[in-house]
Order: sequence, then C-alpha cells, then structure tokens
Amino acid sequence: MKRRIYYFSGTGNSMRAARVIASALGDTEIISMRTDPKDYPATDCDVVGFVFPVYHWTMPEHAEKFVEGLSVNPNAYVFAVAMPSFILGIALERLAELLAPKGVTLDYGNLVHSVANYVIVYPPFPSPKLRVPRTEKKLKKIAEEIRAGKKRDYPRASRLIKWRMHQFMDPYLELQVYADNPFTVSDDCISCGLCTRVCPCNNLTMEEGKPVFHHHCANCMACVVNCPKRAIGYEINEGDRKLLDASNSKTPLVKIMGLPKGRKLYRNPYITSSDLCKNEEQVSWQNEEKQKKRS
Repeated sequence: MKRRIYYFSGTGNSMRAARVIASALGDTEIISMRTDPKDYPATDCDVVGFVFPVYHWTMPEHAEKFVEGLSVNPNAYVFAVAMPSFILGIALERLAELLAPKGVTLDYGNLVHSVANYVIVYPPFPSPKLRVPRTEKKLKKIAEEIRAGKKRDYPRASRLIKWRMHQFMDPYLELQVYADNPFTVSDDCISCGLCTRVCPCNNLTMEEGKPVFHHHCANCMACVVNCPKRAIGYEINEGDRKLLDASNSKTPLVKIMGLPKGRKLYRNPYITSSDLCKNEEQVSWQNEEKQKKRS
C-alpha cells in the first residue's frame, strides 16, 4: 500500500502535523507543496493526505495551485487537515472544490488550531507553551482516526463567516502582490541562503549575496523566523504604504505592520530550519527519531 502526504508549511506547524500522521500510518512519504506536483503525482497512491495552514480564511494560494496541478487516484482514501490559528473559513471546502473535477472526494476532514505566527503584525499567540501541547494531543487523535480509515465529513464555514469573508479578506488578497515589498535585509546577513531554502513559495533567490523577493509571497514568515542572524526585517516606507493602501484603506492591519527588534518569533518546536529545507521525505526520518529515543 502506497501512502503519501502533501503539506504546505512556513514555520513548521503543518510539517509537524504531516509527520505525526505519517508516524501513525507507517511507511509514508511526505512531500512539500513547494515541489512541482507533476513530479509527485498521487495516481498510484492508496492513501493521500493534505495538510496546510489557513490564510485569509482559506487555503494558501500556493497550496491551491499545487492541488490544481496534482493528479490523484480517485479510488484512494483521501484526508485533509487544516491548521488555522482561529478561523477555519472555507479552507476545507476550497480543497474539496479543487478535488471534485478530478473525481476525488474527501473521505476525512478535520482542523487543528495552531499558534498564530504572523509576527509582522503581532507576537505569537496563544502562548506556544499552552497551545502546542493541545495541538499535539489532537494531532495524535486525528492520526489514529486516519490510520483506522475513519470517514469524517469536513468542517464548513458558518453563514456569518462566508458573508463577512469577502468584505474582510478580499482587500488583503488584492494587496498580496505587494506584501513582500517592505521586507528588509540588514548588514547582519551572512549570505547563508537559508531563507531561500525554507521558503515554501520559492519566492526568494540570492543575488550578490543577499536575498531578493520576487512578489509571490504568502507572508508565511518562514524567512523571518529561520534567519540565523535575524537579518530580515519588515519596514513599510511611504511608497510601499501607498501600494498597500490600494484597497481604499479597507486593510487596517497595514497601519500596524512592522517587525520590532524585540518581537518574539515562532517556529514549531518539533521542527528545525533544516527540516523545512526538505522538499521530500522518505520514512527514514521516522527511523532516525526512534534511534534518538533509544540512545
């Protein structure tokens, strides 16, 4: 039986979830959605999973494009786990919508709340010390349900959320193309290139020893929280502010966007920067974890 999980992760929450589920399933591949879906089709898979965060009350745009380009076995057991900070929105409904033309239905859908890590607006919250253990507990329960092949209808957005979604979120989606303009790179940068390797959207390249942003950013914060020298900042200048106010000031968060030097950063405590650089994982990491526990 062939099993595969596709995940989108900036600061490790979804990657951790994919690993927990893979451990329960055993002999499971884990594939980052930063890869080309044509290179990793799921046409020969018996179990297929999708794990991703929730941005703007839906799936990240990059994850949507990945699923659109992915071929999936319509007879597979298909599951999905969305990881919002608070509001799920239409994330799982959107995934189901993308899978339907492929003749694929979601057999199991669930959500797990995780730490909010949008650090250019606010510090991580709720406290990782409180939220992470609860997330781990629920992930293990979900993993056991998936291992047992349980059927579970996916959660849907309430009428209120659907009614308010476009009013609240559309203005932010409009300015998303400009969202990486205010990123800055200080002289503390050591040209290690780690930011380019952890970016799940392949949005950064190194030019003359410094990272350059190419305007298809998800604002996942991977580059910020994984920089070993904290050299990546976020500062909105006057020109950028005009671009970010293009939605007729319907984006109040823009007024407080920035990255104070003392702000706490967050990456899932079970995931390292090296982990986030991986595009694909075989089950070898599971054996590595078992070996660590033995020693």
